[in-house]
Amino acid sequence: MALQHNTLRNSNCTADEETFILKEEVQFGFHSVCSSQIQIAENGKEADKKDPSLHYAYGVAYGARPLRGTAEFEVEVTSYGTGWSGTLKLGVMRWAKGRPLTAKDVPRYSPEGTDYCVWSANKIHNRLSGQWGPVEKIYGRTTLDDLRENDRLGFRLTHDGSLVFFVNGVSHGVAAKEVYYPGFDVYPVIDHYANCKATRIVRAAIKVDINLQDICIELIGKWLTKSEDVDRLPLPTKMMEKIKHSFHK
Repeated sequence: MALQHNTLRNSNCTADEETFILKEEVQFGFHSVCSSQIQIAENGKEADKKDPSLHYAYGVAYGARPLRGTAEFEVEVTSYGTGWSGTLKLGVMRWAKGRPLTAKDVPRYSPEGTDYCVWSANKIHNRLSGQWGPVEKIYGRTTLDDLRENDRLGFRLTHDGSLVFFVNGVSHGVAAKEVYYPGFDVYPVIDHYANCKATRIVRAAIKVDINLQDICIELIGKWLTKSEDVDRLPLPTKMMEKIKHSFHK
């Protein structure tokens, strides 16, 4: 049975965190690069595992476009049920701008990925570089292991890099912050793990608002030759750290 839409509301969320705010539309589909067990439909919006009863892992797929500004992404479980334990995982990946993504870069399953932040079962696995705190932390008012066919799992990434997850349209609060970082693109990560045999994208929307600070950081980074030069600039410490990080792609 699918999780009920009204049973998981988080009373600690703000109004903006509680609901999706962008128009429900699919602006992009799945990336062509994915795990060996994943096949993408011709329409680009559906993915399924080739042999889900034989492989619990090797089900990682990505969104086709990097996220920018305010972005919302959501998938629906369209086929469920194997002899394995566990199910769909969702999150984001940082990837160096200009670096090609290849099949050899795809992890066995998403929580192992370097520079990934993924909701798995009842935990956030945050391996984004530069993040403080534990790699794993308890998250959500339910476990994703309760997801079944027709359930939806999604997220919003705000313009300032805050990541909020939703189950059937209900928010579970902020899972990570400062996801965006200079020199890196951010892509959705969809992991068809264990019992999750297939998904379809039901929401993939991006709204870009001009952010003057990000523009300045990008331009300054292009003109400097080494990270040590940043220390001579009359800039806030946090801004200097972001510029320095762009040198380590």
